[in-house]
Amino acid sequence: MSLLRPRLVLFFLAFLVGTSCEAQALGSNTPGEFDYYVLVLGWAPSYCLTEGRLRRDAECNSAKPHAFVLHGLWPQYEKGWPEDCSIGKRPWVPTSVIDEMRDIMPSKGLVIHEYRTHGTCSGLDPVQYFGVARELYERVKVPESLAASGTRQSLSADQIESAFADANPWLKSDMMSVSCRGENLLDVRICFGRDLFPRACGANEDEARLCRSDRIAVPPATPTKP
Repeated sequence: MSLLRPRLVLFFLAFLVGTSCEAQALGSNTPGEFDYYVLVLGWAPSYCLTEGRLRRDAECNSAKPHAFVLHGLWPQYEKGWPEDCSIGKRPWVPTSVIDEMRDIMPSKGLVIHEYRTHGTCSGLDPVQYFGVARELYERVKVPESLAASGTRQSLSADQIESAFADANPWLKSDMMSVSCRGENLLDVRICFGRDLFPRACGANEDEARLCRSDRIAVPPATPTKP
């Protein structure tokens, strides 16, 4: 039986009761002390046009192309974020956890990096952290107009957000943000509270900073996420 598949909401509501609901001052980097999560859905085709192809990353395997992959789940302060938090030992992600995440995080190196950089700040161990990440990833339905398109599209950030809102009626415009690199779509970021319910994003997801392009290129891919 998978270690990551069971529903985790009740467990983490209990976890939240025993922890502070308010993050400490910016820069405290104390595990478990943060304000909200941002779920980062990376658009693999854009990544694979640049460094991903050069690194021969698994998500850029042309025989099995990917669309949105899970880039990460990042604990955030209302302004700023913790990273590389000290947990009293060297961060280590079991092979079993890495293997279970490979369908939505194809790169082993990415899984390890995301736990060391962001997961350590969640106050959760790798099984718990990636369990939450998978649960939130699976809540989000990717718009068919993006996932199933076989052609390059040129869209505005508003159009991308509207497509996500249409596919996910619970998702409001202030709960997400679009990031681009140059003219290409980099990722879509969706914010959740510590209670794992959707919430408005903080200053970190300021779209004017994350994407300065009026039109965003969305390179095509065969979807792996429904």
